[in-house]
Amino acid sequence: MRRTSLFALAALLLLPLGTVACGNDSCKTADDCPDGNICRLGLCIRDPGIDTLVGGDADALVDVTLDCDPATATDLVLNEILADPPAGADVNGDGNASTTEDEFVEIVNVSSRSVALTNVEIDVGGKTVVAGSFCLAPNAARVVFHTDGLPSLTNGGATVSLKVDGLVVQSHTYGSEGGGDQSLTLAVQLDRTSSWVKHTEIAATPYSPGTCANGNAFPDCDGGTVVEGDTDVTDGETVAACSTVPTAGDLVINEIMADPGAVNDANQDGVFDGSQDEFIEIFNVSASTLLLTGVTVSEGGGKVFTFPAGTCIEPGQAAVMFGTYVSGGDFGGALPFGYGGTFGLNNTSDSVFLRDANGDIIDSVNYGADAGDDQSITRAVDGDIASAFVKHTDAARSNGTRMSPGRCQSGAPFPNCGTGPVEGDQDVIEDVTDTTDTGPSCGPGATTGDLAINEVGANAGGVDWNQDGTPDNTDDEFVEIVSLASGAVQLAGVQLKDKAGGTFTFPSLCLEAGYAVLVFNGGGSLFSVSALPAGNATPQTGAPGLNNTAESLTLLDAGGATLDSFPESDATAGETWVRDPEKTGGFVKHTAASTSGGTASSPGLCANGKAFPSCQ
Repeated sequence: MRRTSLFALAALLLLPLGTVACGNDSCKTADDCPDGNICRLGLCIRDPGIDTLVGGDADALVDVTLDCDPATATDLVLNEILADPPAGADVNGDGNASTTEDEFVEIVNVSSRSVALTNVEIDVGGKTVVAGSFCLAPNAARVVFHTDGLPSLTNGGATVSLKVDGLVVQSHTYGSEGGGDQSLTLAVQLDRTSSWVKHTEIAATPYSPGTCANGNAFPDCDGGTVVEGDTDVTDGETVAACSTVPTAGDLVINEIMADPGAVNDANQDGVFDGSQDEFIEIFNVSASTLLLTGVTVSEGGGKVFTFPAGTCIEPGQAAVMFGTYVSGGDFGGALPFGYGGTFGLNNTSDSVFLRDANGDIIDSVNYGADAGDDQSITRAVDGDIASAFVKHTDAARSNGTRMSPGRCQSGAPFPNCGTGPVEGDQDVIEDVTDTTDTGPSCGPGATTGDLAINEVGANAGGVDWNQDGTPDNTDDEFVEIVSLASGAVQLAGVQLKDKAGGTFTFPSLCLEAGYAVLVFNGGGSLFSVSALPAGNATPQTGAPGLNNTAESLTLLDAGGATLDSFPESDATAGETWVRDPEKTGGFVKHTAASTSGGTASSPGLCANGKAFPSCQ
């Protein structure tokens, strides 16, 4: 890990998000800077005091539109207090050493999201200062100095409180130990339940504004959380117990609650709330314990939840992100988390994305009006990325219940989703199972007569067929395969080969009778079953590149036997070849198909634009 200059980092963390200091704005004192700016470590920056108010005069705050939600009671930690700056020490880096102006209080955002500080105050003996009118990023610190409006800290003793929405969420009363030419800090950094100690009891320096006591950037503190793979981990640091990072197919978005209404206490806090009880459930379908550091869940409006560093999710385990979650509840062994504000899932239509630490999509869902019926939507088959989303009450194993956060749709704990529906009434989940197997299950491997190549798009011609927002004549090439079987078939090992021998091999994927699956050459998104308009196909990526002229395709089962083929054909830009009649007829240009109405393509849908399997 890189160690950052203590005071340089502290000065940077004083900057409200969105402010900058130009390299040529050098200064020695604040007099060298333009109005509204102060001197910090030789640079003119915006005065943080502009964003703070003494006395809690909230009405005087400038109306600033922020792209983050207000902080909640558990988002911030009061981590360090300096009442007695050592004589001659310029703690705030403004060029002036002062035993009063350099007093400070440090708060740190320990949540997984950016939070607004406009509803946050620091109280010293009844006098308050607003923390600021800006967003504080995860693991960032806000250091409020006396020069920023912090009420004076008495060396001999005082009570310092952190307030959110006017309520005290953390407080520390110190005595004469506050006057030892050093700060007081949490013995276990960022742990609000920890005792307070003199700074030199846990570090070599007398204070550390904006950083951990050990000088590292948050949260890389002794006793904090450190990401696995950090080769410079020091003694006493907590290291994640897993190291395997998830890739596409390892995690599945399994259930989404966009409309809790007034009947679903999803987070089990005893209160029905249309925002706090929203949730997104993901399920680890891999055989590995996965490290969720940096993995994010986001929605179409731009709200993002980031899993805490060091979080491990075991095989067959689920994780649930609620709008708000504090503690308690029984979620069948799933990992519960809270966004800590209004995540804002739209009831009628929205997108949900699950991305890895690099921003690559692991799974994504576009849903429609089905999500707005005072219940969740869930995979028809738990954990099956090929399975359609349905209303929870319509799911085969749900027994009519409206939701099952952290559990299988039946109410059974993951991964035991093969058992029947749980006995119970509406939203109440009871630990009584019915052994009747009423839900769909995947059948045997695909054999002759089970699958057909139904539509081929070899020349996108600028059409965004994979709907990732970027038209690309290579990535948007696709092949649509439909099931002709009477029951579900397993696609694992099925191969799609082009004329030159390029091959795509299906992973473990259950395809239900009459439904379709898309294989794109590439693209930025792995769509869910509901991603394409009204469609039921689950796109994959990695198809061989398709030539625009004289291209042919062969579909083989896991043993190498031919299941179907597409004859050598030339492609028309922006138009596909499709079977007419659907699934069983010969290939024709899409515009010529009897049910197409002259449309040029229908990836993931029947030629008439309707959803599989009926096409009616």
